[in-house]
Amino acid sequence: MARRQYKRSPHPGVVLMQREYASGETAWRARYTDPDTGKQVWEKLEPTLSKKEARRGWAIRKSEALSRRRAELASGAPQRTRTPLAGALKDFWRSCEARLRKSTIGTYRHGVNQFETWAESAGVTLTEQLTPPRLRTFREHLIAGGKREVVKGDRRGRRQDSSTRRHPITVNTYLTSTKILLNHWRGLGLTPDLTKDAISDALKRLPVPKEEPEFLRPNQIKKVLDAAQRHDRAVYAETRDEHAGKREKGTTPRYTPIAPLVVFLLLSGCRKGEALALRWSDVDLDLADHDGKVVGEIRLGADIVKTKHARTVDLAVTPGLRRLLAAMKLRARATDTFVFGGDQPYTEDLVDAARDRLRDEFGARGFTYKLLRATCATFLNNAPGIWGNAAHFLSAKQLGHSVQIAERHYAGLYRGIPREARTVEAAMRVENDLGPILDAVTGPVRGEATSPIRVHG
Repeated sequence: MARRQYKRSPHPGVVLMQREYASGETAWRARYTDPDTGKQVWEKLEPTLSKKEARRGWAIRKSEALSRRRAELASGAPQRTRTPLAGALKDFWRSCEARLRKSTIGTYRHGVNQFETWAESAGVTLTEQLTPPRLRTFREHLIAGGKREVVKGDRRGRRQDSSTRRHPITVNTYLTSTKILLNHWRGLGLTPDLTKDAISDALKRLPVPKEEPEFLRPNQIKKVLDAAQRHDRAVYAETRDEHAGKREKGTTPRYTPIAPLVVFLLLSGCRKGEALALRWSDVDLDLADHDGKVVGEIRLGADIVKTKHARTVDLAVTPGLRRLLAAMKLRARATDTFVFGGDQPYTEDLVDAARDRLRDEFGARGFTYKLLRATCATFLNNAPGIWGNAAHFLSAKQLGHSVQIAERHYAGLYRGIPREARTVEAAMRVENDLGPILDAVTGPVRGEATSPIRVHG
């Protein structure tokens, strides 16, 4: 019996098969092995390939492409992946939660959510489908899109797109968040068509007019300190215990004291998160300078600093802050760990609620904790009597940013500081305004407030 002879396929590795569906419709499919993943792939052919010769030509081209790809991989080319966008996003958020603060993640989410919504509408389901032209399309989508505004009369939190264009700062914030996401994927090899330069060029920031940094002038600082004191003196008109005669009427504080935190941020220039995480073990009130004078210092560890660079806050330039910390230390219990809060630190929700009350109820309009840091930076950089010609360098060390930021944003921002003012509080002209706050810390035990502000509730 003659042996059966097999003809060599003109398209090795690609098998064409016809499938008949229950409806009676037929379709041609191609089966081959993906060189990058090693998995078997079924690909449905276009209806235009209905002729045998057309299918044969397509299969030959596909076979040659697979052969070239195998040669590229053998030469050391990186493998191409097929990563679902939804899964890659989940991995990105898990990575963020392991290394970033909640507030930072919250900022990222706004822009990344915009990107996710656009990708779904654009049919982008794999990270490998992201290309520079598609990213430019996303940028145009952000620029043309409207603001998200609250729908009045609808359920709480319901928002809808409006005809009002997004502010360039908002667009730039969204673009920055998206760049962080894409560069994270690029480092993992999930976006083979994107480079760092391609991402930057496709998601170019919009030009924004740059105004001078906002800061508080001496009269505005006095208003904030006064508002903080009135906030801390607020008491209930009458509580159950007071009505029952268990304590004197009108002596129960309504709010957690916030004035010491305000003074701390104002005179130290620390960030809010750094202050909330500060422990008494990080505060050395007995440290002496080169002349033997006790000045004190605060050591901020890398774990609580936003930039992850440890730094030291010199209290020699703000003796008023050292006195405040000393008074707080005397009142602290042996079990208190945190400077603000005791055995447990103040929460961000607590201090943010106090910030809102200062603005809405006690007259400190436009107040933010970041404004206190900018105010400290302004006076440290422009007070001739504190650090002289080394002001930009030493203020940058004190505040934990670069010298370039000190020179670019704060140099020459404020004039009129007396040369004899050698401390931060003297430069701000609030030395006398710190007295009542110190008295409140060193005065009667909480619950025996003097000159209360009665608040019904």
